[in-house]
Amino acid sequence: MKDHISDGVPGVDGGEDYHRLLTEHPAHLIRRCYQVFLCCFDEAMAGLELSPVTWIILGTVYSYPNLSVTEVARRAAVDKASCGRAANALDKRGLMQVDHSIEDGRQKVLNLTPAGRAVVREGLTRLDRFRELLLGDPDSAEAQEIVSALQLFLKRAGHMTRPSIPA
Repeated sequence: MKDHISDGVPGVDGGEDYHRLLTEHPAHLIRRCYQVFLCCFDEAMAGLELSPVTWIILGTVYSYPNLSVTEVARRAAVDKASCGRAANALDKRGLMQVDHSIEDGRQKVLNLTPAGRAVVREGLTRLDRFRELLLGDPDSAEAQEIVSALQLFLKRAGHMTRPSIPA
């Protein structure tokens, strides 16, 4: 009897073949990688009460103070609306200052407070552990291969983001 699941899918008889078609698909593997990333992020950054987006926004403003929300979003590869929401949440927590630009009052300029700089410095001390959780021995050939594969993926597919997120 023919399995109805395989109807219209060439070369797939259902069951294990169909399941592999799903679980070996790049989209599923990327989603699983994101699950691993979130678990490792939560462990490495435990106690800092940061999401991955708030962490990258804090780190970007730490590296490039006094930039507009638009420019921080571009450098962090985060859409402008998410960057603005994160900045406002960080402002409410006392980690970031959101001020209007002197040159263009419509633009919001971001800077860290002393508490925000302290959180970033603490997070920076955890980056080696984060990398280790993700890659095992970060100096191994396998770890370098993973990083190279991720860079290649982004080079090839990085343009496939929402229009509000820079490639």
